[in-house]
Amino acid sequence: MTRKLQRRDVIKGASAAGVVALAGCTTEEDNGDGNGAGNGDDNGGDGSETPDAVMVVGFPQSGIQLFRDFYSEFASDVPDVDIIVPDGLIDADLPGEVDNDMDNVIGTAPSAGGPGAEFFAAEYEAAYDREPGVFTAQAYDAMAVNVLAAVAAGENDGTAIRDRVRTVANPGGEQFGPETLVDAVEAVAAGDPVHYVGASSSVDFDVNGDIVTAAYDIVDFDGGELVTLDTLEFGDELTDEDNAATAEDPVGVGEFEAMVGVLMPETGDLGPLGGPIRDGALLAADQINDAGIDVTVDYRVEDTQTDPQAGISGANALVDAGYPAIVGPASSNVNLQVSDQVLIPNGVVGISPSSTDPDVTNLADDGYIFRTAPSDFLQGPAMADLARGELVGADSTGTLFLNDAYGQALEGEYVRGFEERDGEVRERVSFEPEQPSYSSQWSDVLEL
Repeated sequence: MTRKLQRRDVIKGASAAGVVALAGCTTEEDNGDGNGAGNGDDNGGDGSETPDAVMVVGFPQSGIQLFRDFYSEFASDVPDVDIIVPDGLIDADLPGEVDNDMDNVIGTAPSAGGPGAEFFAAEYEAAYDREPGVFTAQAYDAMAVNVLAAVAAGENDGTAIRDRVRTVANPGGEQFGPETLVDAVEAVAAGDPVHYVGASSSVDFDVNGDIVTAAYDIVDFDGGELVTLDTLEFGDELTDEDNAATAEDPVGVGEFEAMVGVLMPETGDLGPLGGPIRDGALLAADQINDAGIDVTVDYRVEDTQTDPQAGISGANALVDAGYPAIVGPASSNVNLQVSDQVLIPNGVVGISPSSTDPDVTNLADDGYIFRTAPSDFLQGPAMADLARGELVGADSTGTLFLNDAYGQALEGEYVRGFEERDGEVRERVSFEPEQPSYSSQWSDVLEL
């Protein structure tokens, strides 16, 4: 079921007693200015009772220990608390790793809601013998757009590719999607503009390189399985400024090999999600390579290890090898630093499928940085709608969030959204990735 909602619309459904929100992709603590928070009582908590809701941000590797600690030490003391998680913790393997069905967990994740979603899902499952996960469709679209823009440019040059991203993605040419991606490549090679509409969304880019439409699934952990309850759609039309952004004509080519790097967290805190996201990107490249046409894709994968320094090293390796366009990085903390230190200075296009920090929008990027994932400027309010609405019914909330760029930004947007909906924000507690124990953080945020 899909419903068109405005940002402040409330999800309808059965009520619940309380919520803890767990999130995952932003850094640094603050004391209530919206960019993160410490462990104090400066947000209204008096330590007298557990809040109705707590927002926590994390990635799967940290999430395993987070939830093990919650269920072994705290769940029996707060039986009515529900937990809300965002994309970074929407992981079907998590209940098995935690050894708990996690029936009190619900969350939001960017949806694969584009016109080509069903085709993509079937192709992904056929190729990898598993269902696609969060951000896999966004990765497919990022690869497709990078390849199409490179073919439109007729050369493996970052600036030329940058100037044709909107030529192949935004309205103006004949429409193609994942099912006809090979046809789109051939049309662009013939010198024709195309309008690629994707697996994850319409993939229309605004002047900042952000997509203008997005959808979020409401995902429930039910008996150890993930069940999508609803899909919320958000979006705007392209503005005159968006439509005026650079979109150079395709040049037309004969035989051509597009070079696209893939920079993903195959290991580290985001490793359990990074591998499937990587595979989403490779699926698009393999679809073209297997078609037997005059255009092929040369791709190379580098592991960011969910670490900015490893990400910078991997990005430099791709740049040194001549790759002018990259799918990635995945996490916002890595993406912001890789973009600033490697991609932008070297004139390399980066299209991230999963970096959601609102700060990506404001990068001084000279137009090189795009993303097929929606900004947490939208997901934060979507989570607040879920928490405050009838489906959860929380009047007060705390937050427990990863101390990085993703965690801080999403936590801040959730807090703003919760307060705008007249909810009370109490304890705001940060944590570091892959700690041996999160007991003290749970105790603080639950006010026990």
